[in-house]
Amino acid sequence: MQPFHHHRNRNTSGGRPMWTIVPVMVAVLLIFPVSGAYAQGKVYTWTDARGNVHITDTEPPAQARVTDVVEDPASVSTEAGQQRPERKGPYGERTRREQAEAAGQRAVEAEREAQEAVRRADEQSRYAIEYRKRYSNSSERRENFKYKIRAEEEKAEALRLEALKAIDRARSASEEARPGLVPPPAPKP
Repeated sequence: MQPFHHHRNRNTSGGRPMWTIVPVMVAVLLIFPVSGAYAQGKVYTWTDARGNVHITDTEPPAQARVTDVVEDPASVSTEAGQQRPERKGPYGERTRREQAEAAGQRAVEAEREAQEAVRRADEQSRYAIEYRKRYSNSSERRENFKYKIRAEEEKAEALRLEALKAIDRARSASEEARPGLVPPPAPKP
């Protein structure tokens, strides 16, 4: 029977572990197609029917909505009077989308906080009512616990006002998020 030997880093990459080579290969593959796209002259930014943004060096399908076409600076004539058209690019759309998502997240968070504030106010109101019932059944007990009863009722009122403010914040956040959810009008040809 032969002894069992452990072989460290047994691979065909000349002694380097595969986990160091894979990221380098991925980086190389990502860099070369991009540089090749710019060498061909035009880079198209377009949106498909599902709303996905694509950046390609080939012309988009006929049903796609083109948002930007960038020409290679060497192929664009730079006459003194000629102005470049304004670029919208995917960055403006991406920024708008990110802002809309952030506003939506703020609205969801504000709604959650409002629900929590309403729950706390409701809980405190019930506690104040229960406390009043428990300690108001005789005039002597009512007199002895009147400050504590009043304090519990004031806590309930403060939490109710806090809940109303939280509801207003949630409503405002929802209204701020609403314009971001509506897509911008399509450019007219």
